[in-house]
Amino acid sequence: MLLPALVFIAGLALGGLLNVVVIRLPRERTLLGWPRCTRTREALAWWQLLPLAGWLIQRGRARDGQPLHWLYPCLELLSALSFLRLYQLYGLQPVFYYLAFVCVVLLVTGAIDWLHRSIYTFVILGGTLVVLVTAPLVGLDWQLALLGALAGGFIFALFYLLARILFPGAGVAFGLGDVYLAIFIGAAVGLLNLGPALFYGMLMAGLASAGILIARRTGRPTPTYIAYGSYLCLGVILYIAFGNMR
Repeated sequence: MLLPALVFIAGLALGGLLNVVVIRLPRERTLLGWPRCTRTREALAWWQLLPLAGWLIQRGRARDGQPLHWLYPCLELLSALSFLRLYQLYGLQPVFYYLAFVCVVLLVTGAIDWLHRSIYTFVILGGTLVVLVTAPLVGLDWQLALLGALAGGFIFALFYLLARILFPGAGVAFGLGDVYLAIFIGAAVGLLNLGPALFYGMLMAGLASAGILIARRTGRPTPTYIAYGSYLCLGVILYIAFGNMR
């Protein structure tokens, strides 16, 4: 039980570091310096940096009483659960570290897209390069990884072009960032796993869209944008957690 607990704690700690990236990269374009509160901009105390515990101790609020975003503790918890699940599936074999890296890229990308409607090209394409190089080292077929990247990019490029034709000049669900994300997903899971891995996220996005339409018909306030990339990221993490990469 000691080693799984340590893996979980390591996942929590990494989730805290990922939150720093999610918060600072879009806002400040730098990862240097002591973390500051997203609400008051004050320097955080050491205990506020404790993964999950810091948010709970503050009861989800900043020093001035403003609510802190729920996404931050969720990211830390998802990171910890992902690490623990990967350990349960693969132990500490090389594929554990490979899929942990994949989950880290997906968590950062999904969180930033949810908060800022943006997918960072250098994160996704840099991650794609890493998985294409390391996939053969953990026993995955590099040809399937390359074909998965090409297939994912091609499919979502068609979606992107179709959306631009149908909705010229309007905000649409698909952007170029989603095309790059599909390239990364295809490279990470390989051609044979690409369809099922994308299905999870597309299903969740479809259900969320249906819920928004229903709420809109009842006169309730609804968002005008759906973070499609966030659903894709979460879907792939779930796909991996179900043990489909064996």
